[in-house]
Amino acid sequence: MRENRQRQLARMKAIALGCLLLSVALLIAAHLNGRAGIWAWVGAFAEAATIGALADWFAVVALFRHPLGLPIPHTAIIPRKKARLADALGDFLVNNFLSREQLLARLDTWNPALQLGRFMDTPARVEALARQMQHWLADALKALDSAAFEQELISVLQQQLRSWDASHGAARLMRLLSEGGHHQRVLNAALREVSDWLDKPAVRAFISEKLVEMARREYPKLIRLADAFNYTEELGVKLAEKLAVALMDEMQTVLNTPEHPLRQRYAEQTAQLLQRLEDDAAFRARVDAWKNEWLQSPELGDYSRQLWQRLWQRLHRDLASPDSRCMDYLRQQAARLGARLRQDALWQQTVNAQIRIAAEHLAGQIRELAPAYIRQTVNAWDSEKMSREIELSVGRDLQYIRLNGTLIGGLAGLALHGLLRLL
Repeated sequence: MRENRQRQLARMKAIALGCLLLSVALLIAAHLNGRAGIWAWVGAFAEAATIGALADWFAVVALFRHPLGLPIPHTAIIPRKKARLADALGDFLVNNFLSREQLLARLDTWNPALQLGRFMDTPARVEALARQMQHWLADALKALDSAAFEQELISVLQQQLRSWDASHGAARLMRLLSEGGHHQRVLNAALREVSDWLDKPAVRAFISEKLVEMARREYPKLIRLADAFNYTEELGVKLAEKLAVALMDEMQTVLNTPEHPLRQRYAEQTAQLLQRLEDDAAFRARVDAWKNEWLQSPELGDYSRQLWQRLWQRLHRDLASPDSRCMDYLRQQAARLGARLRQDALWQQTVNAQIRIAAEHLAGQIRELAPAYIRQTVNAWDSEKMSREIELSVGRDLQYIRLNGTLIGGLAGLALHGLLRLL
């Protein structure tokens, strides 16, 4: 693209120069022929055309550099007036593109929420957006893979936990559970989990093994007698089964009896613990001390680092996968959002209101920052390079000014010559 513009500019310069040289050649020919007869008209045309071409050449060149390298006053206008151009460009942009009233009026008529919903109406666009977000998230996640960030993250979490009133939080949680009877549901869930755990063959085998170990330690003579009849392992299995069944039966009894003594003791102890958490200053201090001791433990620090690494690796693998679960979720939510924005007028009004607030806020900030930013950016440009870039952009059109100057100048010379002859 740049090379094409350079070729076009060079061609137009050559054409404009050729017209100037042709005018000079005609002028010389007219003088050699005494400027008599038709040559008088040719001389008048060529003389005026040459002057017009030279004047416009000077004017065009003076915009970008000193003509013939001579430091003529009021030439090389663009390089010398770079600061003024920067100020004018900043003011033009702010007044014509960043006017708060114009921007908000355009937003009100455009309905950006509906436009966004229509954009996400096509599955291909949603897919492209999801893929782009996947790349962005993957790159952002890579930037977080550093020991410094990991340490800072753990430090922030620890600071938040240190400032957290553990006893107050625990008391609020227990009160919410107890007021709705949820603490009994927690007990039910725990009993069911233990019952299911006891019903597993591996657990019963473990209990049997521990019972046999305890019996060998506490009742060695009895176990030697059982060993003599190869009855020890079978005895352990039966005892484990009896114990598991007894425990499971007792748990079922507790689950099916709302007024069971175990439930009553559990409720009483819960109430006592809640009261101590709310009213016992010494106990609250002990809870906070336990919390701080736990936060300072090396085991917690190691676990936190391992947890972060596992989370990072899992997210990294998921985002690197073509079948990313995260992106499936984002894709579904984007499709739902697009449908809501297209069909729900209330959603459109809500989103448009938020966009309008953000645009109004940003417009004010950008109006303050844009002029200084443009001024600094333009002033940092190399003057000669800036002149070359501007000349590449508009120089081809400026060469037409030279051509027009040559032609209009020649026609004006003919008109003046004819007027003089008439007078």
